Amino acid sequence: MAAAGLARFDADGRLIWANAVFRASLGGCPGDRLDALLAAHPACGDAASAADRLRAGRPVALAASPGGGRPTLIPAEGEGGELVLTLADDGALAVPPDETGFIGLEDLLGDRAGEAERAIMQAIAVPLVVTRLSDGLVMAVNQPAGLLFGVPLDAVVGRSFASDYYTDPAERERLLTALRDGAGSVDGFETRLCRPDGSDLWAMVSARRFRFRGESAMLACISDISARKRTEQALEAQWDQTRAVLNGLGQGVMAFDRALRLVAWNGRVTELLGLEPEALGYHTPYAAIARRVAQGLAFGPGSVCPAAVPDDQPMEGAGAGASAALGVPLPVRPAPDDRAWECTRSDGQVLECLIRPLPDGGFVVTYTDVTERRNAEREIIASRELFELAIRAAREGISQWDLRTGQLWLSPYWWGMLGYGESEMVNTAARWTELILPEDRELSMHMARDLVNGVVNECQFVQRFRHKRGTVVHMLTRAIRVLGPDGALFRIVGSHTDVSDRVHAEERVHAAREEAERALRDLKEAQAHLIQSEKMAALGSLVAGVAHEINTPIGIALTGASLVAERTRVIRRDFEAGTLRRPDFADFLDMAGEAAQLMLLNIDRAAQLIQSFKQIAVDQASEERRVFDLRDYIDEVLRSLGVRIKRAAHGVEVDCPADLLIDGYPGALSQVLTNLVMNSIIHGYAPGQHGLLRVSARGVGADEVELIYADDGRGIPAELHGKVFEPFFTTSRGTGGSGLGLNIVYNIVTRKLRGRIALDSAPGRGTAFTLRFPRVAPADRAPA
Repeated sequence: MAAAGLARFDADGRLIWANAVFRASLGGCPGDRLDALLAAHPACGDAASAADRLRAGRPVALAASPGGGRPTLIPAEGEGGELVLTLADDGALAVPPDETGFIGLEDLLGDRAGEAERAIMQAIAVPLVVTRLSDGLVMAVNQPAGLLFGVPLDAVVGRSFASDYYTDPAERERLLTALRDGAGSVDGFETRLCRPDGSDLWAMVSARRFRFRGESAMLACISDISARKRTEQALEAQWDQTRAVLNGLGQGVMAFDRALRLVAWNGRVTELLGLEPEALGYHTPYAAIARRVAQGLAFGPGSVCPAAVPDDQPMEGAGAGASAALGVPLPVRPAPDDRAWECTRSDGQVLECLIRPLPDGGFVVTYTDVTERRNAEREIIASRELFELAIRAAREGISQWDLRTGQLWLSPYWWGMLGYGESEMVNTAARWTELILPEDRELSMHMARDLVNGVVNECQFVQRFRHKRGTVVHMLTRAIRVLGPDGALFRIVGSHTDVSDRVHAEERVHAAREEAERALRDLKEAQAHLIQSEKMAALGSLVAGVAHEINTPIGIALTGASLVAERTRVIRRDFEAGTLRRPDFADFLDMAGEAAQLMLLNIDRAAQLIQSFKQIAVDQASEERRVFDLRDYIDEVLRSLGVRIKRAAHGVEVDCPADLLIDGYPGALSQVLTNLVMNSIIHGYAPGQHGLLRVSARGVGADEVELIYADDGRGIPAELHGKVFEPFFTTSRGTGGSGLGLNIVYNIVTRKLRGRIALDSAPGRGTAFTLRFPRVAPADRAPA
C-alpha cells in the first residue's frame, strides 16, 4: 500500500496540520495557504483553479511523479468549513524512513488531536481500522471500513476484536509476524476476512505500527480484492484447461501478445525447437526465445532470422549473413495474414511451421513434425513409378486414353477377359461404352469426368461389362492422371482386373452373414422367451409354495371358527330354553377366548405370508425400482421359499445387519436369491441329503454391498467353473434342469444390478457365490 498524505486547512485555506507524506510531497508549515502550496509544486499547473476545484469537493490529479505514479488530491469537508485533503498515489509516495503514521499531530493540534484524528479517519476514502497490538481490540474505524464489513461504527470501536473478522484467526498472527519482520510496516498482505452476516471476502491489507492514544497499535488499510481473486481464479482455471488442451496436441504451440511476449505454450514446442522446459515462461520475450533457439544445436548456426530480434538486443549465435527467408523456425513477425513454411532440423527432422495473427495484435505459431509424411510422399512417388512398370508386365487389362487425340487403347488381355480375340478388338470410346452394363454407364462417365477435370487424381471402382457369351464380368478398374512436361493433363491410364469370382464370393458371404444374423436374432428371441418362461415358472413355484403355507393357518382358523359357531348355537338354545347354567356359560367364554386367540394368530400368519408373496410377486413381475431394507427383503424371499426348503429339510442362516437400505430393484434381487436357493436344492445335494443354506450381506465402503450365498453341498468341479453361467448348460438335463438358472443370475447381477459375481466351489466343500453391486443402482441406460 502506498502511504497516503493527509492535511487539514481552516476555512480561510491556511494549513492547520499535515503528516510526513503530505509534507514530503507538497511541503508546507502551519499557517501556509493552500494556493501557495499548490503554486510552489511544479506538477500542479494552474494553482488557483486547482484550489477552487478542491474547495468545491472535486479531486485534483497532479502530473505524473518521477516514480511513475499519478498523485491525486481528494478533498473532504471538515467541521466549521475546514478542508481535509488526502494525497493518494497509484505509485509509491516518498516517506521519510523514520516516520510513519500521523506525524506531529499532537504537537500541531494539542487538545484538538482527538477531533483531528476522527476527521482524518473519516476523510480517507479507503477502509481504515486501528487495532491494539496486544489483544486486537478495535480502537478506531472509518466509515468506508464500516460499510465494507456491514457494521455500525459505534458497535465496533472498543467492543470487538480483530480476530472476530478473520476467516482463520491464525491469519492475524501471520500478519503480526510480517509486521515485526517488516520493521513495523507490511504491504500487499492477502488474507480472507469475514463479515458478521457470515459472508467473507478476499482482502489486501497494508499495515503500519504506531502509537495511538498512548498504546502500541496497528493501522490497517483494507482493500476488497474479491472480484480480482474471482477473476484470477477464473483465469487460472481457463489457463489450466487451455494448458491441458495444448499439452494434448501433437503439435508444438506458442502464442505471443501484441508486445511480443509469450502467453501460452505447450511441452511439445520445447522438444521440436530443442529448448529446455525452463527456457519458456509466462511473458518471456520473443527475442529471448529466438536467442535460445539460435544458441541450441537443434537447427545449427544461423537458424533464426536476425530481423526477429530488436536492434537493441543483439542475438548471439546467429551469423551476420543469416537468411531472412522462411526456412528458419523463428522468422520476422508476420504481416496480418497467415504464413506457412517448412524448416529442417540438424538431425533431418522436417517441421511444418504456421503463423496465424490474433485479433488483438498477437500471433500464434505452430510446429508440426512432417518428417514421416514427407518420407511417405517420396516413397509413394517411387512406388507409383514401380507400380506403373509392374502393371505393364502383369497379366491385367491395360487402358490408355490420350486426351489430346481422343484415342482410346485397350490391351489384348482386356479384350480377352470379355471373350474377344485380337481380330475383334475395336478400340473406340463408343465400343467401350457399349460393353458397359447400362446401369453402370453413368457412374463410369462420372468418374471419367472427375479425372479429366482434376477433381480426383486417381480412382478405383468396380465396373460391370457384358461378356461375349452374355454373362457379366466384374472388373476392378484403377485409373490415374498422367501429366506432361508442361504440367498439363494429357493421358489417363488404367488397369483392369477380373474380380468376378471375388464379387460372387462376397455375395455368398453377405448372404451367409444375413442368414447367420437372422438365426442369431431368432436364437436371442428364443432365449428371451425361455428366460421369461423360467421367471414365470419360478413365480408359479412361489405361488404353489405360498398356497401350501397358507393352507395350515387358514385350516386352523377355519376349525376354530367352526367350533365357536357350534358352541354358540348350543349356548343360544339353552339360553332360549331357560336351561343355561352359569358353569356352561363360563366354559363357553373360555373356549371362545382361546379359539379367538388361535384364529387371530393363524390369520395374522396367513396375512404375513400373503403380504410377502404379494410384494415379491409384484417385484418379480414389474421390476420396479424402490428403496428397501435388505435384511427384511431377504427374510421375505426365504419365507416365500419356505415350503421348498422345508420339504428338502435344509436349514437356513441369515447374517445381515439391520437398516442396510438399498436403492435398486428388489425384484431382480428376489430372482437372484430364488434361483440360487433352487439351484442348491436341485443340484447341490444328493437325494436324501440335508444341509445348511447361508445368506450373509454387508456394506463395502459407502457405495457397494457384498452378498454371499453359500451351501455345504456336493460342490462344483473346477473344470465346470467356466461353464456354469453359460446359457443352457446343466448337469441335470434328464431330470428337468433347463440350464438357465445361473445364466439368469449372471445377467441380472451384471446388467440389472450393474454388479459382478464370483464363484468359489470345490467337490465336497459346498458352493459359494459372492455378489458385489452398488448400494444405489445407476440409472438404466437409454436404448441405443
